[in-house]
Amino acid sequence: MKRMSIRIFLATLLVLFAGRDGFCGKDISSRFALGAVLGNWQPHSLNDEPVFSGFGEAGATPYYGFQIFLPAGAGTGLNISMAYWSLRDLRETEEVHTVTLHPVSLDFKYSLVPDSRFSAFVLYGGSAVFGFENETSPFGKTIKLARSGWGVNLGAGVDLAVSARAGFGLLFQYHFVRFKQPLGGVNDFSGPKIAGELLFFL
Repeated sequence: MKRMSIRIFLATLLVLFAGRDGFCGKDISSRFALGAVLGNWQPHSLNDEPVFSGFGEAGATPYYGFQIFLPAGAGTGLNISMAYWSLRDLRETEEVHTVTLHPVSLDFKYSLVPDSRFSAFVLYGGSAVFGFENETSPFGKTIKLARSGWGVNLGAGVDLAVSARAGFGLLFQYHFVRFKQPLGGVNDFSGPKIAGELLFFL
C-alpha cells in the first residue's frame, strides 16, 4: 500500500510538470525563470545575545522568498530575490518580542554545467535588508522600530528542469548581514541558509 502511494505521488508529479512540451533540452541557465523559495536561515549571533536568550525555545519562521532570474548569456545571469524571515514568540516580558527581516538581494549566478537541464551553479552578490521590531505580520501595521542594513551573499547549489516549464533547485548560501544601529539589541544577523526552490521557466 505504501509503495502504491509513492508511485501515485511520483506519477502525479510527472503529470503536473511534464506538460505538452516534454522535457526541455535547452541549457536552463539561459532561460528566464521565476522561483519560489522555502528554507531555513540561522543567524549565529541570536544564540549568544542576552536579549535573545529565548531563541532556542522560540525558534524562527522559515525563510520565504520569491526570485526572478534574468539570463545574460554564456551560463551567467542575475538573480533578483525578495524574502521574509522572522524570529517570533520571544518572551512577552521582553521589550522586543518579534524581529522581522525583509532582504532584497541582487546576485550574480554562474552555471558550472552549461548546455544541460541539470545545472550546478555558484551565486554571489549583495542585499539591502529591512528590519523591524515587533512586526506582527509580513508588512504589518504594528511596528515599534525599523532599521535598514546591508548584506553580502555567497552560495552554491543545483537546478534541475523536470519539464520544459518547471524545475527544482537546492541552494546553500551564507548571508553576511550587518545593521549600523542595533535591531532588537543585535547588529549582526549573519548566518547560513539552506533552501529548496520551485522554478518556472518562461
